[in-house]
Amino acid sequence: MIKYFILLFMLVFSSIASAQESNIALEHVSINSHDMKSIKRGAKFFATNCMMCHTLIYLRYNKLAAEAGITYEKMPINVKTWPLNVTPPDLSLETDRRGVDWVYTYLHSFYADSSRPTGVNNLVLPNTAMAGIIAPYQGQQVLVKNEKESQHIFGGNYQWYDLVELKSKGSMSTQEFDATITDVVNFLAYAAEPFHNEQMTLGYWVIGFLLVLFVLVYLLKKEYWKDVKKEK
Repeated sequence: MIKYFILLFMLVFSSIASAQESNIALEHVSINSHDMKSIKRGAKFFATNCMMCHTLIYLRYNKLAAEAGITYEKMPINVKTWPLNVTPPDLSLETDRRGVDWVYTYLHSFYADSSRPTGVNNLVLPNTAMAGIIAPYQGQQVLVKNEKESQHIFGGNYQWYDLVELKSKGSMSTQEFDATITDVVNFLAYAAEPFHNEQMTLGYWVIGFLLVLFVLVYLLKKEYWKDVKKEK
C-alpha cells in the first residue's frame, strides 16, 4: 500500500513540475570540457553579470573561479530579501540537474512581457523571477504572436526562435551572443564537475592497469595449470 502511495505522490509531483515548464524544444549546444579559454570567459561573464543574484557554493575553493572573481565572500550568501520573495538558486549543479541544452535555450528565450514584475518572461520557464540581465547583450525580444495565442503553442514542438523576434539590438551580434552563452554554459558544466578531465584521465589509466593485470593473471593461470597437467 505504501509503495502505491509513493508512486502516486511521484506522479502528482512530476505533473506539477511539468506544468510549471513549457515544452519548447531545447536547442543543442556543443561544449568542450578541455577548452579552458572558453570556460574562463564564461567564468568572467558569470562573475560580472550572474553573481549579483546566484551563488556557486561548490566552487568556493576553486582556483579558476577565484581568478575570475568568483569567491565565497563576493557571493550573495547573506542576502535575506529578494524581489518577488524568490531566492535565486545556487547554480553549482544546474547543468547536472537540467542539462546543458536546457540552460543554453533558457538563456536565449527571454522576451519582453509588461505583465510581469520584472518586465520579462521566458519561453522555457514561464513566469520566471529572473530579471532581464541578458537583454543588454542580446537585445530586446518580443513574441511573434500575442501572449494569448502563444500560450496555446508553447506546448508544441517549437524552437525558441520560432516564437520570438528581435525588436532592438543589444551590444553583441547574434553570433557573439551565442558564443558568449556557450562559454557560460561551458563554465557551468565545469562548475558541476570541476575534476571531470582529471577523472577521465585517471579512469583510462585504471582501465589500462586492469587490462595489463588481466594479461598477467591469465599468464600466471596458464603457468599453474601447466604444472597441474604434468602431475596428472
